Amino acid sequence: MKRGLKIVAVIGIAAIMAGCSAKEGNDQIEQMDFHAEMEWKAPKPAVGERPKILFVGNSHMFYNDLSGTFVRIADAFGHRSDVYELSKGYYTLKRYANPEDELGALFDKTVTGTKWDFVVLQESTGIVLSASVDEDMYPYARTLDEKVKSAGGQTAFLMTWAPKDGMKDGFKKQSREQLQSVLAENYMEISSELDDLVIPAGIGFMRCMEQYPEIELWDADGQHPSPAGTYLAACTAYAVVYQQSPENCTYIGDLDGELAGKLQKIAAELVLG
Repeated sequence: MKRGLKIVAVIGIAAIMAGCSAKEGNDQIEQMDFHAEMEWKAPKPAVGERPKILFVGNSHMFYNDLSGTFVRIADAFGHRSDVYELSKGYYTLKRYANPEDELGALFDKTVTGTKWDFVVLQESTGIVLSASVDEDMYPYARTLDEKVKSAGGQTAFLMTWAPKDGMKDGFKKQSREQLQSVLAENYMEISSELDDLVIPAGIGFMRCMEQYPEIELWDADGQHPSPAGTYLAACTAYAVVYQQSPENCTYIGDLDGELAGKLQKIAAELVLG
């Protein structure tokens, strides 16, 4: 498990390696049909040769090395890429948008004046679920998005997954599915406003749980992803960025081949239909 800010090599590629209160009115939000057919924005322009991609987030991102898993999947299909990651536990978009913050300053330095093809932003789950998401997430998402676009890149929001066992809001229990519906709605709202990409990993988790409940997607803490969960998120990111199915990928990490195949198919069907 990685802690803090680290610079590591991922298959020869430099990688900068360097969470819940329920939103009010969750019971008023209609639970999403996670198996409904969905259309997602495709990259425009389409990904080119050797794209430069920056992943920005917190422990949901650096658990099991999501960016490195993405690189290995792409590499298995013959796609070379320059992938970097800026992540640290408990970090929020607000902190990344603050040039006075240690990693906020590093974000500015990393993005400003550099041509990025894609920058993937991941917010703290607690912030996305909070009643104050309009104040605590959206303004900083707009700030970071503006910086990304000024550098010539496309922003993609990594939609994370709800806690495995849901959570209590006072005396009321919010189910995993209710929370995921809120997460999805809030990520989709800001991405729609900014005309940005969404990597719907959290919806992939819900589909997987309905189809293959025996697959463990969460770490023992019920918050962070297991290796299978990270692999599913990385397959989803691959499908969004490259607009290609991750099915039959030869890179499966330490997963069983049959299990990896199921995760690849879920990501492909979710993103590409």
